[in-house]
Amino acid sequence: MQKEFRALISLDEARKIVIAASPKAGEETVPLERALGRVLAERVSSAADVPGFDRAAMDGFALRSADTLAAREDRPVAFALVGAVPMGKIAELVVGDGEAVAVSTGSMIPEGADAVVMVEQTEVDGADLLIRRPVRIGENIQRAGGDVGFGETVLLPGRVLSPREIGLLAAVGRTVVRVRYLRISVASTGDELASPGEVLAPGQIYDINSYSIASAVEECGGTPQIYGILPDDGDSMAGGLSSMAKESDLVIVSGSTSAGIGDMVYRVVEELGEVTFHGINLQPGKPTLFGTIGGKPFIGLPGYPTSALTVFGVLAAPAIRRALGTQHLKPSTAGSLARPVRSEGRRQMLTVAVVGGWVLPVDKGSGSITTLAAADGVIDIPDRVELLDRGEIVTVHLFGNVPEAALLMAGEDCPRLEALAEALPFPIRFIPSGSRRGVVSAEDGVADIAVVSRHDGEEPFWDEGWLESVGGYARDLVIMAKDPALLDLAGIEDMRVLGWSRESEMDRIFRRVLTESGHEAVRFAGAARSHSAAAACVSAGRADIGFAVQEAAEGAGLIFRKVAKDEIVYLVRPEKRGAEYVRFFLDALGVGVF
Repeated sequence: MQKEFRALISLDEARKIVIAASPKAGEETVPLERALGRVLAERVSSAADVPGFDRAAMDGFALRSADTLAAREDRPVAFALVGAVPMGKIAELVVGDGEAVAVSTGSMIPEGADAVVMVEQTEVDGADLLIRRPVRIGENIQRAGGDVGFGETVLLPGRVLSPREIGLLAAVGRTVVRVRYLRISVASTGDELASPGEVLAPGQIYDINSYSIASAVEECGGTPQIYGILPDDGDSMAGGLSSMAKESDLVIVSGSTSAGIGDMVYRVVEELGEVTFHGINLQPGKPTLFGTIGGKPFIGLPGYPTSALTVFGVLAAPAIRRALGTQHLKPSTAGSLARPVRSEGRRQMLTVAVVGGWVLPVDKGSGSITTLAAADGVIDIPDRVELLDRGEIVTVHLFGNVPEAALLMAGEDCPRLEALAEALPFPIRFIPSGSRRGVVSAEDGVADIAVVSRHDGEEPFWDEGWLESVGGYARDLVIMAKDPALLDLAGIEDMRVLGWSRESEMDRIFRRVLTESGHEAVRFAGAARSHSAAAACVSAGRADIGFAVQEAAEGAGLIFRKVAKDEIVYLVRPEKRGAEYVRFFLDALGVGVF
């Protein structure tokens, strides 16, 4: 029988329940070379002074500071140069009155010396050393224990070990360190899933969540174990979940959590253990499930990849961090909303990208896989908020440590931008919004550069007072097919013709080409969003006829006929032209990246 969600609890209530049930982390000892990113489980004190001896902080000469008091630029004081102390060697010399010893940075300071004069302030004259300025006691000397003293606490439990902390552990002589661990088993459910690398049967898709959720677990400091795909069979699923619970501290499964006839995770959890709640008043994430199996906490995530990662971030991640003692580490940033957002009356986690201080909604729906690649994190919209205005400051809860793109480009798909992205020494983000929306984004100051397609002979459709052209190139547009007999378009009305998304200028140009050739009645079998995708669809036999730039057709090995031209134009606001990353882009245009 199909189940109904009878009582949706709030996200805050769900989070309290899950965090309260967080498992206790275990501890293990690992060598330093395997400690990066782990959570420290012990207080670390130094068993020695660091450094363990007085050492020179500069290249120069060790001497008695009292002997330099009379030194002046025009009246240097002469010292007898009596030897040198090499790096890593014991200082066996004793410095007496009027004597100096050559030292390098890091050399042990010899007995009797209490200062080092830099080599730049001296002059060697035969066996004598001339000093031209006085030095004070301790100048250019790092005292024993001056960095870390014996018995000093250097690290406390709960610290995530970065290269800095690992260097410090090595400095105090540690070769191993005690760290926390949390074993978390991860699996996906669904007969429609196949493991990456397998041949997809009709109706199947690749398992995404096992890998994205396991990576998110590791980013939180947990130790993931991927169990792969659990079949939609009660007995098999029960066996798999029981094994996962026995072998880990926390079980996370995605899919089959809805109330549909074919969704059975909640039934199996009820049989094996206890369901604490099933359903959250959250978008996306309504079918989220929490309970226990064999005394181990169980989190059931939605099956859609974006929903699964979003709910993991707001529910599972806080529990993992609490167990490991890193709950204070919540990567987030703030920015201005790039366009208005309407909510649907339910608490919503909206996926967004962050570029140059702007927060751009990129949500294409819970089922969209590409949303994950485009998103940097989510913004939390309360259920009482129906509208967020453009320019409103929002907090973005990041999907881990996300590198922010330095340059935002919006507009028409342009294959040559991939070559540009590889050539530039910083990350860029391109939003394929179509030419006209790209213009609006640049005019509003959101996008740094608009990428615009202008049909041959067409007048500019942007305000030239707001945006100026900084370069571009002409393109040949072609009709492409695998069969050359199709290129005369005879009988095209009966063919599978791939069109373009409405926001793209390619849609307007292709429709014009068809109309001028007497085929305005053509019905499209699909809509491409990029030139490479259009060529790939035709090459794979998913469409008979397509429309794209010539280089895409050539790259796919297709037969083509030129039918139109356009010009790609790069537009910027005048005041942005001098920005550092825009200048990099202009320089790349100038050296012929394209």
